[in-house]
Amino acid sequence: MAGRMDSLRADAVFGWRQLRKHKVISAVAIVSLGLAMGACAAAFRLVDALFLRPLPISNPQRLYVISRPGGGFGDGWEHMRFRRMRAALKYQADLIAASFPEQTDVAYGGHLQPGEAADKVYVQYVSGWIFRSFGIRPALGRLLSKDDDLEPGAHPVAVLSYDYWSRHFARDPKVVGSALTIAPKYGMGSNLFEILGVTSEGFTGTEPGTETDIFVPAMMHPLVNSPMASVFRVFVRLPPGGRPEPIRDRLQAVLHALDERHPKSFPYRHNQALSIERAASGVSEMQKDYGQALAALGALVILVLLIACANAANLLSGQAAARMREMALRISLGAGRTRLMQLVLVESAMLAFLAAVVGVIVAWLAAPFVVARINPPDHPARLSLSADWRVLALTSVVTLAVAVLLGLAPALRASAGGSGNRSSRRRSAALA
Repeated sequence: MAGRMDSLRADAVFGWRQLRKHKVISAVAIVSLGLAMGACAAAFRLVDALFLRPLPISNPQRLYVISRPGGGFGDGWEHMRFRRMRAALKYQADLIAASFPEQTDVAYGGHLQPGEAADKVYVQYVSGWIFRSFGIRPALGRLLSKDDDLEPGAHPVAVLSYDYWSRHFARDPKVVGSALTIAPKYGMGSNLFEILGVTSEGFTGTEPGTETDIFVPAMMHPLVNSPMASVFRVFVRLPPGGRPEPIRDRLQAVLHALDERHPKSFPYRHNQALSIERAASGVSEMQKDYGQALAALGALVILVLLIACANAANLLSGQAAARMREMALRISLGAGRTRLMQLVLVESAMLAFLAAVVGVIVAWLAAPFVVARINPPDHPARLSLSADWRVLALTSVVTLAVAVLLGLAPALRASAGGSGNRSSRRRSAALA
């Protein structure tokens, strides 16, 4: 083991000398590979933030969303229908309503006056038990409860997200108990709310691409009793070991019976099949709008990476040809096939590592640049682009793949040369 480590150390020192000896070729290869690897990592950061990263809740794999595709409704549901659905599943699963986040004006203290400067924030109307069901604890004060979401307009209370509390209030604990004014929507609804508390760090709602700043009870929505306002998503929180199909079938039957018994109360009839899909990473319109574009971008950056590897290999091919005499000398001194392959692969790994450093810098700058230009300035996309284990794993895999692609052909040529030389020596000894 000690001998193998010594040989690796010696190969690394020699490889670094080779890179310094051929500065121009090495620099061009590192920059070209780094740009390609950075583009690949930046694209993956976007995909990870939008589709792969689970919500920071307990057991996100048990979260599903109910939709009705093909009928013009999509993911939206009326709260009156949601209440009937929840009553039908009282002991089978936990149903949660969450409105589509709305950007609106808020002010702190008294009522919002016309022309008064106000903050633009994202507000989401949610079921009072959402935080208990998601296993989210308060960072300050208390969160919404089911008692805050019993009657329309009865509890004008609000909870701030940890991110918004940090940005706007600099984590001031005195915010609990203060009043905020939310500009009324649709010309109605209460707009003076009391701040109850702050969520735990990391939770910013259920919509990737939109970070909710303020959470309000669903019953405070001005259209909560409208039979034609499909403004809520309906999430299903399955119990441990629960299956989604029985829940879907049960709700299908309940909704069909509801439409038949109350045709006047629910003018939007539910005649299409329900769909229940995994929502561990949340659900948002951005996922639908940019899913195909990101898939195409991913394929494109992989192609660019392969082209960059081919170009770098061509740049290094002349250098490799000039080193044939060196390889022949090593063979004559008794270097074996494995030793030669190790030497070449260590040099390629060092080149790939330096390119990965450049790629990390490119990815760190490129991903926020792309996100900043997805939506207009007055409605910006807000994605959490923190590097998690998936991004680090991808970077490691890409670095390893680049090292192998760059060093495989030279390593095979070196090993073939070693084998051929040993065969020649054996034939010469046999003739002698």
